[in-house]
Amino acid sequence: MSVPNIVLITTDQMRADLMGCAGNPIIQTPHLDFLAKRGGRFTQAISTQPVCIPARATIMTGLEGHSLGITTYKEGFEIPVEDTLPRLLNQAGYQTKAVGKMHVYPERCHYGFESMLICEEGRIIGQANNENKGLDDYEQWLAEQGYPGQAFGHGLANNEYAVTPWHLPDRLHPTEWIGLETCKAIKNRDWTRPLFLWSSFTAPHPPLAPLLNDLYLYDRDSMPKPVKGDWVGNHPLFHQYNLAQWFGDQTTEKQTDLAYRAFYALITQVDRQINRIIGTLREEGMLDNTWFIFASDHGDCMGDHQLWSKSNFLRGACNIPLIITPPPRGNLDRAVAENWVPGITSHSVVGLQDIMPTCLEIAGVAAPNGLDGKSLLPLLKEPSAKVRDAILGEFGPIGKRSFMLSDGCWKYIWYEEDDAQLLFHVADDPDEISDLSTKLPAKAQVWRKKLADKLQGRINDRAIDGDILRPVSPDRMLSELERARMVTDHNARGLH
Repeated sequence: MSVPNIVLITTDQMRADLMGCAGNPIIQTPHLDFLAKRGGRFTQAISTQPVCIPARATIMTGLEGHSLGITTYKEGFEIPVEDTLPRLLNQAGYQTKAVGKMHVYPERCHYGFESMLICEEGRIIGQANNENKGLDDYEQWLAEQGYPGQAFGHGLANNEYAVTPWHLPDRLHPTEWIGLETCKAIKNRDWTRPLFLWSSFTAPHPPLAPLLNDLYLYDRDSMPKPVKGDWVGNHPLFHQYNLAQWFGDQTTEKQTDLAYRAFYALITQVDRQINRIIGTLREEGMLDNTWFIFASDHGDCMGDHQLWSKSNFLRGACNIPLIITPPPRGNLDRAVAENWVPGITSHSVVGLQDIMPTCLEIAGVAAPNGLDGKSLLPLLKEPSAKVRDAILGEFGPIGKRSFMLSDGCWKYIWYEEDDAQLLFHVADDPDEISDLSTKLPAKAQVWRKKLADKLQGRINDRAIDGDILRPVSPDRMLSELERARMVTDHNARGLH
């Protein structure tokens, strides 16, 4: 069999349970469900730095945030290693293309991609360095269609949860553009070389402006309600910052219901674009030799435990969809293993750092030494296997970080600033309703020690002192003045 093509498809801010194949009885994702049925789904996939920039750097490098030197949102961050996924594949003979949201800096740096068409949610190119180098490819195309600067004419901000239907003709929606340009990238490929293509959708990241037709799909459905743990009356300081910015403890039922409908509609629109991609590959005669990987950079709490957005290690924010599908019309005995049965489900803890080594193994390219990630092809062949005993998450600026350690059955979260901790038996309590850190103090101490052991080998990390976790200001609370002054416009955008 010839060298396989690889199509990586990602969404932005999509949690793992927003797919039919994940057991969601309402959302319409038939084409994602097809990829899962034809391949494998990983239920315990974790974004170990659950915010855009570090998560995408992890996809590109197979390295976790600590290894890259970024554990928080940092505009202007440049990937510090040469061995990126597209560069290694390009060196091995692949044509490498990207379409959609990259969120890398400098924005026009390709990091190994031969071509890159970007859609960066209205950000001015160069703004991280106080420069104005114009707009992204989607905005330039929108201007060519006769609508210059009007992508945000709906009046919504980049990080708020208000809802309105898309205000321009349907075909001008960024999700439609990313789908179209992905299909064109397939048709315009160099057919003498294998193709690595990253199609990176901005949805369902706010602004929540779906097509009206997709909102109609859910018009008669009753939306699920956010869950609320028995611990939310005593939110860690880390979560109090979130409450101050998104007012999750004050969100009305109607606001929540509308946000859910918009999320569902935006994901269904992406799902259709995925089928356009599959269809284009079929018409190009490529489905017998093309692997698919589907993931999201992080999730969204969507009101769970009174929290919205990402940037924490509760289920909604860090548990992401991950599907790996061998060639849908290929020989599965040769692509995976003899008598392999598709539609597997793995409950092993995995992460975005595993995408790069997985792609490299598919391509037959040796992975660089020192990667944090592991190839997931062994789990595709044997779902009960595992590539690690536990996965470590780390997010936030130094002194204010949240650390998470999970083996897929238990999850322990420790907060560096105020020494708060949460412990969940996620195998029986997937919604993280019952905090066991005070109910089972001995068990919490075991997991605290495990986290300390994980961090102990680090040099000059203020969170660890010998084998003891070291908080900054135990029991600190956010003052009413601090909370009031954290109100934000959520990156409102206008005519540009």
